[in-house]
Amino acid sequence: VENTYNWFLCFSGGLWSVFTLGGVGTKPGAEQEQNPLPLSNQSLLLLLVLANLTDGPDCPNPYRQAVTCFKNTQDTSSIPSPQPHTFQINFNSLYTALCEQQKSDQVTLLLYTLLHQNSNMRTYILSRTDMENLVLPILEILYHVEERNSHHVYMALIILLILTEDDTFNRSIHEVVLKNISWYTERVLTEISLGSLLILVVIRTIQFNMTRTRDKYLHTNCLAALANMSAQFRNLHQYAAQRIIR
Repeated sequence: VENTYNWFLCFSGGLWSVFTLGGVGTKPGAEQEQNPLPLSNQSLLLLLVLANLTDGPDCPNPYRQAVTCFKNTQDTSSIPSPQPHTFQINFNSLYTALCEQQKSDQVTLLLYTLLHQNSNMRTYILSRTDMENLVLPILEILYHVEERNSHHVYMALIILLILTEDDTFNRSIHEVVLKNISWYTERVLTEISLGSLLILVVIRTIQFNMTRTRDKYLHTNCLAALANMSAQFRNLHQYAAQRIIR
């Protein structure tokens, strides 16, 4: 197709601009959180719509192919992809942006899409040694379940479900020690592992669902995440162990 290269450049550049417009690697101020940049927001929404268009009878969706196949600019050992729509992007900057912007449900949807469909990005995320930067915002979404729309909650839970399918992740989260989780208000947690905190938040979500929404799929997914982690439970916080049996 004559214009393939042009839209390919626009698409890869558009994915990057979704984050750079908001200032990758910088903490958003209060004013920015209340008034997110509309161009960045609309760019991401357009990208998600394009990537989820139905394939044509004789032509797969090139935008979806681009989302599922893009690679890390810092990976010099990667084998050239046979996909014609592959581009490269800095995974470290993308990861940082994803960690910082999970309050937006469309960014959470993008994270889910990348974890589910892009094996390069999923492998990179699971190899990070600072997983708490990504997991904590996801847990905060679930903790404030009554303030979030159901789609945002579902996406956050499915992201945890995908992550807990990896045994290395399930082991490593019990080695990360957190101090003073300010948004967890039911009990003062001066020191707790990321794994124990994840257990507490998922159990709290189960209890909220049982008393309020009664959604069987949400309930099943929460239990599935706990089941995925159960074989790797290590040195649980006393409160987390108590909440498992009560």
